[in-house]
Amino acid sequence: LEIRAGTGGDEATLFVADLLRMYTRYAERKGFKTEIVEANDTGVGGYKEVVILIKGRGAYSHLK
Repeated sequence: LEIRAGTGGDEATLFVADLLRMYTRYAERKGFKTEIVEANDTGVGGYKEVVILIKGRGAYSHLK
């Protein structure tokens, strides 16, 4: 799963961090394994870009 910040500066990077947290928690509640493959963080707690791997039976069908 790839999440990239759009226009909006720091607000956009913080939103990416919120989305990352949301998808990670959702995947873990469904019993999937998550792994951050690549992350380009900012200094303010957000991410310009983040790539996570979600593994588990039916992960794709839950996230498509």
